[in-house]
Amino acid sequence: MIADHITGNIIENPPKDGKLSVPIDFEWFETDKKRMAKVAEDGTEFGVMVGRTIKDGDVLAETDDKRYYAKIKTAQLIEIPVSSMKEMGRLCFELGNRHLSLKVESDRVLVPYDHPTMEYTKKIGFEPHIIEGGFDGFLIVKAHAGSGTIIPGTNKTTGDLAEEEQEAAADKDWNAAEAGHGHDHDHDHTHDHGEHAHGGHAHADGEYEANGVLHRPDGSHSHDGGRTWHTH
Repeated sequence: MIADHITGNIIENPPKDGKLSVPIDFEWFETDKKRMAKVAEDGTEFGVMVGRTIKDGDVLAETDDKRYYAKIKTAQLIEIPVSSMKEMGRLCFELGNRHLSLKVESDRVLVPYDHPTMEYTKKIGFEPHIIEGGFDGFLIVKAHAGSGTIIPGTNKTTGDLAEEEQEAAADKDWNAAEAGHGHDHDHDHTHDHGEHAHGGHAHADGEYEANGVLHRPDGSHSHDGGRTWHTH
């Protein structure tokens, strides 16, 4: 099934029509991807291409008896308390080069958990804590856009090109499916985008993934599924 527009939000406007609401799980770093393949809780496969950032509760598709909505999964966050504007400015300056999604509040900053960032904020004098939470109100940085190395003669990085290749491949597959089935979005379109979504990289010994970022024991990390690695 193709989900190409949002018809409402079950959190902002709870439905009363008796339809079964079925969640489609999203990680926080997937909410602004232009193209992706997802599977709903009832096993229905979707090609998601709504063209804007997806919010928790957004309705992505409906049938006669079901409503499919986005459920943004919670994750581990680093909560960094601050007690003055001077501390806030210093913290945000220090975090600025780490390409992190974040949420700034009057007395704290929240960022997705990863061990190097946790240790770094301790090193520069803050007292971070790990909490569980959602990503409402975050300034989202794409999981791998902008990462990698600059390509000479362009304003793009290897990470930018990798994302463009993934989206082009998804467009080609989904356009072929649409041509084969007309515009009846009730048809079930099945595509394996796993290789594009993850770059086909298996995790080597010692590597681990946290919030869409791969980490190595030497402190380096990758935002593009293991294509490129860097440290801060």
